[in-house]
Amino acid sequence: MFEREDESAFLAGAPLSAAIKDILCGREIRCAVAFWGKGSSSMFTSSALKDAKLICDVSLGGTNPKALVDLGAPNRKTLRHVEGLHAKVYLSDRGMVIGSANASGGGIGFERTAGLIEAGTRHAPPSVAYADASDWFNKLWRTAKMVDEDVLSLARRRFRPPSANLRPHRDPKANSVLDAFVNDVERFRGVGFVLTAGSTTTSQRDAAANATIAAAQQGATPTLSRSEEGEILAWNPGNVFSEWSPAEVDAWPRRFICAHRSTNGDIRYFFYERAHTTIVDEDRGMILATRPGTMRRELGFDHGAEALAAVDAPRLRKLYKRGAADSHCLYETPEKLVAALDALGL
Repeated sequence: MFEREDESAFLAGAPLSAAIKDILCGREIRCAVAFWGKGSSSMFTSSALKDAKLICDVSLGGTNPKALVDLGAPNRKTLRHVEGLHAKVYLSDRGMVIGSANASGGGIGFERTAGLIEAGTRHAPPSVAYADASDWFNKLWRTAKMVDEDVLSLARRRFRPPSANLRPHRDPKANSVLDAFVNDVERFRGVGFVLTAGSTTTSQRDAAANATIAAAQQGATPTLSRSEEGEILAWNPGNVFSEWSPAEVDAWPRRFICAHRSTNGDIRYFFYERAHTTIVDEDRGMILATRPGTMRRELGFDHGAEALAAVDAPRLRKLYKRGAADSHCLYETPEKLVAALDALGL
């Protein structure tokens, strides 16, 4: 490709993607690339991947943990991580490409054309730039940490699906609960997300209340006062989550956001704290919850619940279609909600 040892070439778009893929077909592959997307392993032959030295970053949320597993984590010693790495440097005996493109479908493109506008330069193997980059990589390699179980776990916690950054423009006057979960998983640590439909009847409420009181009276000393028992017996059925499996009840988070679809199809948000959980029988569990007036703002939402739901309604309807046949579904952790949104391309 190069006629002179010092020659370099500016590349953009498809030629840049082709050059990176060509570099990765060579020998002595070394990549210091911040973010790796799902499907990135397809750019390597099995023999090339086996010997390649790869450095990524997992702290910034751009590397897909599924890609790391496909690349050999957590048992591959030549797959490493450097916190704060934002470079995109691809090296092999075929030369070097340096530019803006991450090892992702958006940056390079695997089965389809890359979705982002990227640019970079390619340099010949004997060039000064190539030699300087090789020295830089070797120094970085010595400080890099292996992508072990702990690093892979960090990648899972930090990963933000790229769809969160590529969504169409939304009304700036009303933000989105779903976008907030996707963009900042740590902010919602300990907060679940629930889809519900229909309504709880008074007889279901009574069954939950009686089971809760009965469980509290089983020990030598009752754990509920008479006044508390009275409150439970009079619990608002609208704040009772009925007909869930015992496993779901066991996993139920202390704080959760509920998206509720009414019989006319309207969707509203409610912000809840779990108060009591109970198993009514071997197949039925129920949750009694409260609605703290400050929770929405504590979670960082300045807009009202109605405005938030209006923004998210189209995606919530797709989530309902994905969920259980009875239209209720529990995502007990932020990661599970984000994974569901990612699976639907939302």
